[in-house]
Amino acid sequence: MQLTDDLITGAINSISGFIVAKYAEQYNIPLALAMETFLNSNAYKLLSDKETGYYFDSIPELFDMFLGEVNVR
Repeated sequence: MQLTDDLITGAINSISGFIVAKYAEQYNIPLALAMETFLNSNAYKLLSDKETGYYFDSIPELFDMFLGEVNVR
């Protein structure tokens, strides 16, 4: 169903935007660099794969997964 796909895509985009903004703010990184880093990460790959269901996980867990990947804590 298209509506469900649209809602999932919206959730993925919202989570991605939150993670990018938080990463940029917390580590004083330019937003464009934060976005590029996240979009090239395995965390984003897992999040954007609708089959994994990561869009159901909590944002803090996904953020921690991303930070672990970029070795920042």
